[in-house]
Amino acid sequence: MGDSAFLDLDPALQELVERVQQARAVRGTLCIRGGDTKAFYGDGPRGEPLDMGALCGISSYEPTELVVTVRAGTPLAELEATLAEQGQCLPFEPPRLGATSTIGGAVAA
Repeated sequence: MGDSAFLDLDPALQELVERVQQARAVRGTLCIRGGDTKAFYGDGPRGEPLDMGALCGISSYEPTELVVTVRAGTPLAELEATLAEQGQCLPFEPPRLGATSTIGGAVAA
């Protein structure tokens, strides 16, 4: 399946791609955010907000293989609850600065 076919199937991803392309075309800046729990780091957020909230959910999970694919806006609590149902947990301790912390923010931080 080519990139365009994938994007046609996923409106949330298509919207994000379009927003990034628009910002690039005008040399604009984007402030990527999910749970917005780390906005106090550094000089503070700059640019037009690009919310990852719509890009959430667990795309696939194979408990016997210990493999999970998660979208950036997925709350850590949701991922951890799904793993716990199978007696599993994350192999690292993600930075958790609030109830709205996301896996994308944990990876970015």
